[in-house]
Amino acid sequence: MNLYDRLERMTRRWWFYLAILCIQFLPPYTTRGTTSFNSQEMNRLVGDILSHAFVLSWVNLSPLFKVLPLAFLVLLVYVPRSRPFFSLFAALHYLVLAFFQNMAFLEDRGLAILTNNVVMITLVALSFLVEVFVRKNMFAFRRVNWKKGFLIGMAAFAFLYPVDPVSFRPDFHMKHLFTNAAGLTFCMMTPLYLTVLLFTYPEVNLVTLRVTGLVGTIIGLYNLSFNFFFDLPKFWWNGILHIPLLLISLYAFVLSFQHGQRRALSDPGTTFTRKSGEETA
Repeated sequence: MNLYDRLERMTRRWWFYLAILCIQFLPPYTTRGTTSFNSQEMNRLVGDILSHAFVLSWVNLSPLFKVLPLAFLVLLVYVPRSRPFFSLFAALHYLVLAFFQNMAFLEDRGLAILTNNVVMITLVALSFLVEVFVRKNMFAFRRVNWKKGFLIGMAAFAFLYPVDPVSFRPDFHMKHLFTNAAGLTFCMMTPLYLTVLLFTYPEVNLVTLRVTGLVGTIIGLYNLSFNFFFDLPKFWWNGILHIPLLLISLYAFVLSFQHGQRRALSDPGTTFTRKSGEETA
């Protein structure tokens, strides 16, 4: 049994999900002070870390992290041999998000880290890194039906992230849509990456699809709970912008339990050349 088969089997086991559940109870780490398990204090600390995350100071890099994913996606569509590079970029992108979106330096706490988020998003990064070597994703961009069109619409909505970062009100200013910090957030980038994977289903890396879908579902539930129940009048629009994360992630997670990799591809919109391992539309 090769590495991929072992991982695919492992991510079906009950104890894998027990481990993911245990990760949720990892407390935030701080270099100063002690972390109380009081829910109010914990929520405040989590909010402080996310609102002061290192990535929020990377204002000049925000446009770059919007352009790079799109550039690799275009390369993937027109240069099929670039598949490993897309997966490698996604893995590195998720590593950046795992650490720098979930770390902050707080005056009263010093270095503060959302441990559970770091661990979960690192697992997503590792799943993409494995794909660099096993190459199960065919990345076949077949005909767009209504389901795929709906996925594209939701992913684009999240990627554009039309919100004012201060007031959290809708902001559809064209300049802001392409210069905001969405490219530096797990919640807004995951719908895009999952949509790319779902386009190649059933010839997809089920481990990557499953792990990314699972983590996206968990973090999506966290964010929707916060935005809709913590301060609804202020965060309602931000909550709506997180709906694509939850819906696409949940769909990907459920779909990953169907044996897509072993199914013969029957979509007439794509012809596969098995000798070269590449596809032509």
